Amino acid sequence: MEGLRKEDLFDFKNPLVPPENPIGDEIVYFHPVSDCSIYRVPKSIRDGYEKAFSPRFVSLGPFHHHIKDLLASGHKESYFDDFVRESKLSAQHLFEFVKGREEAIRKCYAETIELKSNGLARCVLVDAVFVIEILLKNRDRSLVGENDRIFKKPWLINDMKYDILKMENQIPFAILEDLLALHQSTKESDVERLSLGVLTHEFFKLQLGGITEIADDFAKVCSMKSRNFVDALRNYNLPSVAPSWPKKDLKSLATPSVMELSQAGAKFHIGSGKSLFDIRFSNGTIEIPKLTIYYGADVLFRNLIGFEKCNFHENYINDYIIFIGHLVHSPEDVEMLVEEGIIRISTWDSKEVFGLIKSLAKGTRFVPEDFYFSGLCAELNEYYRIPWHRWKATLKRDYFNSPWSIISVVAAVILLLLTLVQTVFSVISK
Repeated sequence: MEGLRKEDLFDFKNPLVPPENPIGDEIVYFHPVSDCSIYRVPKSIRDGYEKAFSPRFVSLGPFHHHIKDLLASGHKESYFDDFVRESKLSAQHLFEFVKGREEAIRKCYAETIELKSNGLARCVLVDAVFVIEILLKNRDRSLVGENDRIFKKPWLINDMKYDILKMENQIPFAILEDLLALHQSTKESDVERLSLGVLTHEFFKLQLGGITEIADDFAKVCSMKSRNFVDALRNYNLPSVAPSWPKKDLKSLATPSVMELSQAGAKFHIGSGKSLFDIRFSNGTIEIPKLTIYYGADVLFRNLIGFEKCNFHENYINDYIIFIGHLVHSPEDVEMLVEEGIIRISTWDSKEVFGLIKSLAKGTRFVPEDFYFSGLCAELNEYYRIPWHRWKATLKRDYFNSPWSIISVVAAVILLLLTLVQTVFSVISK
């Protein structure tokens, strides 16, 4: 496409059809099956929660490209200029580079993209470059210009994070990696080469590590084979070790609540595991990794659950929400976990967190024969059914909750024994 200018990419009235190849912009239809990783949100989980799935500040990719009045859309052109200047690559070269990957790009989307060839290349190029610049500027704030209207407004970049992790608002990682490699290839040999995995981790650190507050694990980040941002966030929070409980085939899901388990003598402590799933139960003590509930947590979990429904047989995030939802039967259960430090909340209160967990659970599906926490639920139920645990807990709570109570009980037992001995001697003396 000789003579393509940067302005052509942002002139949406220009169809970008090369005069020498008038049929080169025909719609190409694909019906991807195995390669797709970007989906429309199923109606069963979208209904009532539209804001959790539709972009509010920036559209990325072909599903929402038609929305032009989003707040960040006007910044894409200036970020494209930054990318071209930093990479020393022309708009024409970048456009042809992306267009040459059209078939692979189309196969990443789970429905037919009715954008013409040039239109799809333009959409993906502009949006991919925008995302890469966001990641680079987030890591190195010296790249942020004085007139930058995204990073100079902290609330905007924070809100945009949630748009970038929405499952319909995705660019395939493969094209992001290719364009990032082009960007990095023009740098001096002694300049650090940045990977998409590390840039993603640093950008989403609150969402990636903030759920469990785990330390940076760049070896894990770099080894992950993610296909988009939602996939990356899910991968980061997958179980790090095999569960310590045997798998069970649950006939029904009925688990005692936090308060019920506590009344039966169970203790709750913060777990030291490296993922949400590193929950341990031993000798009446339940260790649960810290769960941080922050603004936007509902967006993250809803999109992770939706992505799992569309793309995986293993429903890890789905099963985690089900398990937590059955532990907390009331705001009081949440409050107890907050007091133990297991749930951390900032602007939320216990009632709001309880409502959030219950609303998230409505979008889940329980598969008895493949439930991740089946063995743990069986162990908790077995522990709760043993009467001695409740008797012991009641005795300790009502009679051994202070030194004076213990002294009183011991004195009463001694008095009872002495009375019994006196009675026996009286009977014998007769």
